[in-house]
Amino acid sequence: MTPPSRARRSAAPFRRPTHAAGSGPCRAKRILVGQLAVLGTLGLAMFLRELPGLRREIRIWRMIGFGAGSRHPR
Repeated sequence: MTPPSRARRSAAPFRRPTHAAGSGPCRAKRILVGQLAVLGTLGLAMFLRELPGLRREIRIWRMIGFGAGSRHPR
């Protein structure tokens, strides 16, 4: 007599994929998502690195009255 767990395992055989492992649209999508993550990280790092310079530029623009929030011409 076989234990029920062993009989249950043999009732559902393991199915192998019909295509080669690691190829196809799923792999391409994973690569694309990985590339987007790398590009997003690099873009964020560049933005954070340039933030102090941008703040300085905005301060200069405000002092000379250039851009949004400027007053009427004198």
